[in-house]
Amino acid sequence: MAAQTAIIGASQHAVTDINRFTRKVLVTRGGRMGSGMGTLLESLWGYSVNRQLKDRFGDTIELAWLADHEYNDFAVVTRNAPWASATRDGELFRIEAKSMVVGADESKAHFDEIKENLGEFDLLLILVWAWEKREGDRVQPVIKGLCLSPARAVARVRDALHVARGGSFVDQTKCPDKCVATACRHHGEALNASGKRERGTGPDACRVSSKVSFAANFGGMVRMLKTDSSGARAILRRLRAEDADINAFVSFIHTFFPGEELNQFSTAEWQQIAAHCGIVADGLGKAAIAEAVRKSDPQYQSKIVRLFAPAK
Repeated sequence: MAAQTAIIGASQHAVTDINRFTRKVLVTRGGRMGSGMGTLLESLWGYSVNRQLKDRFGDTIELAWLADHEYNDFAVVTRNAPWASATRDGELFRIEAKSMVVGADESKAHFDEIKENLGEFDLLLILVWAWEKREGDRVQPVIKGLCLSPARAVARVRDALHVARGGSFVDQTKCPDKCVATACRHHGEALNASGKRERGTGPDACRVSSKVSFAANFGGMVRMLKTDSSGARAILRRLRAEDADINAFVSFIHTFFPGEELNQFSTAEWQQIAAHCGIVADGLGKAAIAEAVRKSDPQYQSKIVRLFAPAK
């Protein structure tokens, strides 16, 4: 879709603009992780992309903000044309924005919207940022990387690994709240391995307890890609090999959260990867091998996908 291509192109310019702006305006002391800075950067992305779209494409498309707490942050619409967010009339697609700070033990970014609610062309925006040192003890928020992924592709890998961990999804014909199948409000809702709901909109019968409404583990941007079994690892490797959008998303997360990538492969497998990249890894531990691979071969992630692609 041409509009998606335009948004992606505008986003690269937006990152440059935002980082220039933060250097002028947002240099500070402290650099607190839970500062709300990620939300501000998401907003700046929206404003900057709109400026880029106006300059490059004139009165064609623009980003519109979705009100209140409605899922999705932006709708891509025809500039100055009628638009009704309640019915999606006048929309081309929607974008959900998530920010992830490098250095946090666990990113708070969650992508937990069920696949039934995702539009065919909807995108998921991920901004990875960090506090970068400036003069003395002052710091500046800097966007280090940006990824715009088809939302359905991310949901596909998320849901497959959720099931591999023992989770499930509500079937409208077997709803724990005994809804009428044709009018079930919970179809597609995620349940964890204990049968408890992962979102507040899941079945009431699946509350975690009388005091805790839902588990909220489903869709953690880093956590969703964790694999704790050979079966789960095989699923992730197959999906990366067969879906370029999934592979791009996983590669992006692994680039900025390399500890996750390290744990996806055994020491023997990292030795295989090193040999495939022409690196001598004799006597090196797993972490040292991975570091050597990353430093010496910019294309190593593509080689990993091909090396461990399941046989057809």
